[in-house]
Amino acid sequence: MTRRPLGTLLVLMVASALGCTSVSPPSPSASATPGGDYPAPTEPATALERGGPRDRPPVPGAPELPGAYRFISTPDFLNQDVADLTAAGREQFIDKSTGEVANSTNAEYDAALDHVITEMASHGTDDVLIAGDLVEGRWGRDDSRTGVFGPVKTQAQRLRAWRRAADVYYPAHRERFTSHGLTIYPAVGDHEVGDDPWQARRDSWIDFKRRHVPQFKRLYADHMMTDADGRARFVDRPRGPARPTAYAVRLDPHVLLVTIDVFERRGGDVHMSVDPAQLTWLRTVLRRARRADVPWVMVQGHTPMTTDVRSRNSTHLVYEDGTESDLWRTMVRGGVDVYLSGEVHDQTVHVFDKILHVSHGSLFYRGEASYVVGQATADQLVLENHQFRGTIGFDDRLWTTSSQGAPGHISYPYPSIVTGTLVARRTSSGGLAVEDAEGVLAPRS
Repeated sequence: MTRRPLGTLLVLMVASALGCTSVSPPSPSASATPGGDYPAPTEPATALERGGPRDRPPVPGAPELPGAYRFISTPDFLNQDVADLTAAGREQFIDKSTGEVANSTNAEYDAALDHVITEMASHGTDDVLIAGDLVEGRWGRDDSRTGVFGPVKTQAQRLRAWRRAADVYYPAHRERFTSHGLTIYPAVGDHEVGDDPWQARRDSWIDFKRRHVPQFKRLYADHMMTDADGRARFVDRPRGPARPTAYAVRLDPHVLLVTIDVFERRGGDVHMSVDPAQLTWLRTVLRRARRADVPWVMVQGHTPMTTDVRSRNSTHLVYEDGTESDLWRTMVRGGVDVYLSGEVHDQTVHVFDKILHVSHGSLFYRGEASYVVGQATADQLVLENHQFRGTIGFDDRLWTTSSQGAPGHISYPYPSIVTGTLVARRTSSGGLAVEDAEGVLAPRS
């Protein structure tokens, strides 16, 4: 979940005091960037710029592995509803609070997204892993009373409005990557099921979210887990409630990716856990991988397994029982090498029980986009964290179903810098050993 600590009034007060309406992060030295076109570093000017991922210094890039399989991992991208609501002849609605046509993108967002995704595509990969929170997903409500997705007074109306929103925002997200020649491999995050919390007394929208989690997952799967002909993208899937959302796929002869759904509705609430059928399936997948001697087995799920992670504008969701859970024990016994998680919009690496636990991701709409480039050969795995330093302006906002739309102005004028690297190798006993690591990807002890 995304926590939004700064309201519009506070941000405008800060900006007004500084005589500006935009927030510009400090920039790294020119020598740290491929193009050498960053200005010299400056001191942070506002609360939005202090202590975040953008403030970290660059480190030398990771070594290149000849012939390696390459992938991108970028959890929480976008964690916001960004799409053109005026496209394809859609009816236009006026946001009465602004007098403007309600829209969830503009030319600045289009340019910034193109800049970031184009750089991702430049690394010689076709595959992008996104461990949850593709959208904001606070659908089935209409805080500005525009009627963009229809009425939301009853539960049936809310579900229809949710479906209409899904029909707009999910295809827009997927198209952004396919238009750059990239294929995304997503996982369910809390924003795909309405964003936490799912329990609150006398709150009709939260009650609606909790009741309709299975429907939300099916709508997500209809758009993100199917091909153009409507068939399921992945054959290897569990039985039970996670069948539409969890899957295993061999990305390369050297890499198996297992995507799990860590949001289970049970006992009248939504829990960060996997259902029994999904856990049984995972055990089977891992047994097959060991028999096939797959060099690298990676599992991605939205929530970290520990609270000991850096965090940025997050409510710190964590998997129930963490490294003491049945899920974690299954991954340890099954020979998983890497667990990729999101949620916290920052980067932290641990090594638990010989598994590389990589908690990462970022918030594009706060000017802090990042991604990890992975390289894998039969006996080596290399990770490299790329961090952007964008600018944002809060003098207006994108329209969204909730009142907490993203800042209306955004720019990513420069290439990313490398803020962390990690090199791991396969040991003679079949385990994993970190040979070298720097910056934000250096494992915590």
